[in-house]
Amino acid sequence: MDIFSLSLWSKILTNITLMFSLTILIISANKVGLLEYLYMPLKNIKSSRIIMLAWFMIATILSAFTLDLTLALILTPIVLFYADSRGLSKVEILLATTWGNMVGSEWTYFGGGDTIIGWTLLEQFTGERLDILTWGSLFWLPSFLSLVGTAICLLMFIKNTYVEPQEVQFEKPSLRTAIIGVLSILGIIGALTGFSPLYMCLIALTSLVMARLGKDELKNMPLKGVYIWTFCIIIGSLIGNLVKSHYQLILPEYLYSFAGIVLILTIICGLTNIMTNTGLTTIILPLVMASQFVDKIWLYVLVTKAISMCYLTIFANSGLAVSSSYGLSQKDMFFKGLLVVLVQLAIFSLYFYFMRGYISIY
Repeated sequence: MDIFSLSLWSKILTNITLMFSLTILIISANKVGLLEYLYMPLKNIKSSRIIMLAWFMIATILSAFTLDLTLALILTPIVLFYADSRGLSKVEILLATTWGNMVGSEWTYFGGGDTIIGWTLLEQFTGERLDILTWGSLFWLPSFLSLVGTAICLLMFIKNTYVEPQEVQFEKPSLRTAIIGVLSILGIIGALTGFSPLYMCLIALTSLVMARLGKDELKNMPLKGVYIWTFCIIIGSLIGNLVKSHYQLILPEYLYSFAGIVLILTIICGLTNIMTNTGLTTIILPLVMASQFVDKIWLYVLVTKAISMCYLTIFANSGLAVSSSYGLSQKDMFFKGLLVVLVQLAIFSLYFYFMRGYISIY
């Protein structure tokens, strides 16, 4: 995709509109007290470690059904308002939800832009319409193993502290609160179903006026995330054009060895941490499917899981770009994400070594 193409800039503008619209809706819902209803199941948990693990699992489950960017835009401000209300560490809760969003997106083939693209390529390669059980036979086990490894890493970084139970007194909702609630639901539905940017703008502006948001409240907009995400999309487009125009993937058979598997995972991990998952998927998976490698389905799953090892930089995933807007620094992401990458590298190296010749769709 040319960086001067209308489709690229239309995509960028659409997603920026989505970013601002969803953030306004969540801020409005919080101002009128609607988010307190969402927090009710967690209000009596007294262990910070259990709270973080709960948010990690919530993000993991939801990420199977939403794009990373959409979920991050909805969930990140929600968990930060929750952290403020209970005196929790913002960095810890950002890590919990962001890692959950990342590790759970491959439970289904529609859990992220990269998985949708990868699944479409596989269907084109086989010439068949494949179902969710086929996806599960390829990805559920390695995804579960990476989930367990990531959860263990998360728990190692969280300092377990006592958190006072939250007492919430609910008042009878006003008409204004009810309207903002309806607008928030409509906005989230619109984001999940791909409604037009104009629709999202109208809902967000109506909610902003109804909630009477001030200048201080609008400071929570994910501006840094917009810059990072846009930069990554443009760089990914440039790299993609270069690779597609000048390179053909030639894989020597020694990559089928244990050392070769580690090498593939390491190289792809390095690439996926300097550009978005979707961008790298668009570049490398077509090359994989066009290669002459013998065990191609095995390689397809291996490369897909390697692309998901994007825990080192805030540039690697759209969800990370959003989290960086709310206080997740590059330093925190690298030094804490490094352990996750090393654990997943060990898990995937062993898994794909022993699964050689056993991963197929037939």
